[in-house]
Amino acid sequence: MTKLRLVVADDSPLFLQKLISLLAVEFDVVATAADGKTALDLIRRYEPDLVVLDLQMPALNGIEVARELAKNPPSPPVVICSMETDPEIVEAAREAGAVEYVFKARIETDLTLAAKSAVQKNPFVALPNAASILPKQSISPDKLSADDCGTAEYIKRCAMFCG
Repeated sequence: MTKLRLVVADDSPLFLQKLISLLAVEFDVVATAADGKTALDLIRRYEPDLVVLDLQMPALNGIEVARELAKNPPSPPVVICSMETDPEIVEAAREAGAVEYVFKARIETDLTLAAKSAVQKNPFVALPNAASILPKQSISPDKLSADDCGTAEYIKRCAMFCG
């Protein structure tokens, strides 16, 4: 059986590798990107079966990429991954066209299931209610870079969210 093809985008090299390692078991990762604009270009080039995007990326964020894809149907299903648990952000992702929203704190357990569900158009998490699963994170997604907090703290934070 042929694996479904997907494009993965995350501006954190550590998270990107984590996403790839989790998804490559059951999917064919055809391209990766570190920013939203590159992701959008790769999605248009490769026409994947599924797209997994970080919420906070340079150039275009995950919601902006999902919105751009939705303008030109048929577009691949989009799964947004984020540490952000604000219900308004989750709803904005849904309104932009994301089929699934996975909290990075739960990617080990939820990402593959959410990706499969997105392709099957069978919701894994009801997006409007998804934010009630976890309390708001104390670490803002825009504060998870070595530049913002130093390398040691960055590794500690990534380990906390990547497992």
